[in-house]
Amino acid sequence: MKAATKAFAMRALTNGPAYGLMRAYALKSQPTTILCYHTLRPDNQPLDAWVALRESDFLAQVQMLRRYYDIVSLDDGLAPAPKGRRPRAVLTFDDGEVGLFDHLLPIVKAMDLPVTVYVATAHIETQTSFWFDRVMNALQRAGQTQVILEGFGKWDIGPERGKNRWAGIGAVLEAIKTAPTEQRDALADDVVAQAGSETGGFTPLQPMRLAQLQEMASDPRITIGAHSHGHELLDQLSIAEATLSIERSRDLLKAWTGHEICHFAYPNGNYTPQLMEALEKVGFISATILEDRLVQEGAPALAIPRIGVGRYDTLDRLKLRLVGI
Repeated sequence: MKAATKAFAMRALTNGPAYGLMRAYALKSQPTTILCYHTLRPDNQPLDAWVALRESDFLAQVQMLRRYYDIVSLDDGLAPAPKGRRPRAVLTFDDGEVGLFDHLLPIVKAMDLPVTVYVATAHIETQTSFWFDRVMNALQRAGQTQVILEGFGKWDIGPERGKNRWAGIGAVLEAIKTAPTEQRDALADDVVAQAGSETGGFTPLQPMRLAQLQEMASDPRITIGAHSHGHELLDQLSIAEATLSIERSRDLLKAWTGHEICHFAYPNGNYTPQLMEALEKVGFISATILEDRLVQEGAPALAIPRIGVGRYDTLDRLKLRLVGI
């Protein structure tokens, strides 16, 4: 009952005259709106993962955005705002998961849609899913699964599907993030061993193949950016280690695509002033973080905020976040 009341209130707020006033106020200084997605899946695939947005939800969001914004490339969105132009929005996608090739690329072509894809290169190079994707895949099995990680906690995942299951999966992921970088793969393997590998009618989260990435990069509407090599939480590494990961991702992407790689996204949004300095020395012209804010004029080029959007964000909730609520 409480959820239904909240949904009704959001619908009323975002579809009346008050929302137009809120939008006008939020956009009066001509900020750029940058959204952060991860990947897409067909509506009929039962994948309880915040990172896997339903295709129909993404299309509805694009239609809503085009009603009020010009959807532009990242370079255009970061340039000074031209006078008299509509507000600008930029769509970005993190990691390089195969759903971008299977589902995003056809939309890009059909809708003439500019997007930026930040690629973490290790899973493309090795064709081995990152630890967090393996955990999300494993915890999709029907029924209830108990996960015990010694020293980290115990969780009962399921049996219900949807947002409640994701809350449990998310708790497991957050616990593993507190482990040292070198232990996370082993912890993910432990989760997979406990949960099994049933896919239940969905395409598991997995990396694009190199040829798929190259085909995406050849489309002029798609900007390729770097996202580290191993999707490490860079603020937990030494600057020397972080710089090696950053440089390796840039160098591999340049070699694979033939493009200069000028834009970066911090994995998990984790950043520090030292990492910003390292990126500047390496030669990146922008880097994005994860914060629910619009990009105001004068924002630091190496700490540009993005609004994260996932599977459980309704269109009305997104509309409120776009105006800072």
